[in-house]
Parts: sequence; structure tokens; C-alpha cells
Amino acid sequence: MNTRIISISSVDGSFALAVNPKEVTVSSGAKLKTLELLNAGDIAMAGNRTLVKIAIQNTFLPSLDSPFYKGTPPDTILALMKKCRDAPLPVRIIISGTDINRQFWIETMEEKYVEGDKDPHVSWSFTEYRQTTVLPVASLAGKQTYAGLNQRAPAMQVPKSVTVKKGTTMWDLAKKYYGDGNRWKEIQAANGGINERKLQIGMVLVIP
Repeated sequence: MNTRIISISSVDGSFALAVNPKEVTVSSGAKLKTLELLNAGDIAMAGNRTLVKIAIQNTFLPSLDSPFYKGTPPDTILALMKKCRDAPLPVRIIISGTDINRQFWIETMEEKYVEGDKDPHVSWSFTEYRQTTVLPVASLAGKQTYAGLNQRAPAMQVPKSVTVKKGTTMWDLAKKYYGDGNRWKEIQAANGGINERKLQIGMVLVIP
């Protein structure tokens, strides 16, 4: 019996693991910046939080005739995961009993098929998805010397964003910015997979 519920969802479907792995690894940290001071040497300065990473190692997806089967065929789960990996689309991972309830990119997928066993064994790793309203800025060198003023990083272009008005649809936005309304899911994914029906007047949407 599982002591926790591990659920994974995207705009195209959702499932919960029927059999949890023995352990799930959640890792995060902080970026430390090394500064070199004249006549003092190196010092470490605390930086921003790094991206959360999750590793689900060596669990199996029960086949239809397995006593552990809980309603979602392995083929359906694998197809959904591969679609999100290749699109790419973020998935939301929720682990009960923890503070994990956020979106992630699928980083790696491994499948193992054992002779005589109908259940595919899988290992997945995920990296946190962060919704941003600015393009990432190239970092400066990890070590700086305070012998004078540092050069300012070049300004980066801010991506397009729009404010939702009455009648705004993602299809219309995709048609306007991409010339193809069928690309509306790219806008949906960039805004955390928000349901179009939940758009509210005044809400700001990122156009990736």
C-alpha cells in the first residue's frame, strides 16, 4: 500500500502512480557566488535558489492483468509522458504529505522491459519549470575581481505580454502573434497550463 500519492498531470491528461518507488529524491539548493577581494582572497555570497529537481527511480507501471493495476494502462501513461517531453509541455507533480505541488519539465525518461514481466519499469527525472516574464540574462563570470567597477550585463529584450480583455482567446492570440491559431497550446503552456475558460479581464498573459 502506498503511503503517499504521487500524481502527474498536464493539459492532455493525468495519472497517479499505482506503485510508488522505494524512494523519491527531491533536491534543491542555492547558487553561491565567489568574489575575490583585494588583500582578502575569496569569499562566498549566497545567491538565488536553484531549480528543484525530482528523481523517480525504478518503479513499474502495472499491466491490465496485474493485481496492482488501478485504471490507467502503461501505454497511456508512457504516451502522455513522451508527448509532454517532446512538445515540450510542463507537467504538474503533486506528492501528498510534502510541499511538492508545482510544474516541472521532463528531463530524462528510462524504460526497462524484463523478459516474463509485462510491467514496464521506469525511471524519470524532472527539473522545475518557472514561469517568467523576462528572458533569461546570461550570467557574468562566476568569479569577479573588485579592482574597479564591474561591467553591467547587457539589457535583454522583454518578451511580449498581453492583458486579457473581453473576448480574448488563446487561439486569437496565437493567430495574431504566430500567424497560426493552432499554436494556442504554446501560450497555454507558457502560462502554467491555465484553462482558457478561467481567463479573467485584466490578467496578463506571456506570449513566448
